[in-house]
Amino acid sequence: MATFDARLCLLFTPALCRNDPWTTLEAALRGGVDLVQWRVKGDARPGLADCLARCARHGVPVVVNDDPALAVACGAAGAHVGQSDLDAHAARSLLGPARWLGVSTHDLDQLARADSAGADYVGFGPCFASPTKGYREGRGPPALQAALAAARLPVLAIGGITAHNLPALTAVGCTRIAVSSAILDAADPGAAAAGLRALLG
Repeated sequence: MATFDARLCLLFTPALCRNDPWTTLEAALRGGVDLVQWRVKGDARPGLADCLARCARHGVPVVVNDDPALAVACGAAGAHVGQSDLDAHAARSLLGPARWLGVSTHDLDQLARADSAGADYVGFGPCFASPTKGYREGRGPPALQAALAAARLPVLAIGGITAHNLPALTAVGCTRIAVSSAILDAADPGAAAAGLRALLG
């Protein structure tokens, strides 16, 4: 697998889209999304196959949330696991060296453990309150700044990020983000993606 270099990751849950999910995805890809995380629970291979095909046409990799075995079976670029999902070491073993492993982290200890488990990147947050995941409070820019300083691998800021609050994160060195509702719930997903990408520099 190539070196991880994504900067704008879309956490794609079709059911959360304001408009048609596939129209939303296509617009987001045209707007500058360069990584898609398939975030659907259960057996959703038909939808995943469609997602993979659409992203492939744009040259954008897809990682599968919570399910490294499915990622391997469907030929995805990798998988992403949370702190309550499959252990990161086990996920790394299932994925092998050819696929990316992402790990959700919330503090510096978790970040260090993800690194030692062989993660290719981490998500760090929540940076702000996030109704999508039920976080009522965020860690804020100072916590992200500390994570960026400590990390030896790419860090995607996550959690409640919008075009309005992203500048507070870029001010502390953030260059990579993962978003859901900022694009999925936008009236114009393509413009929303392009606006976020522009703010990342």
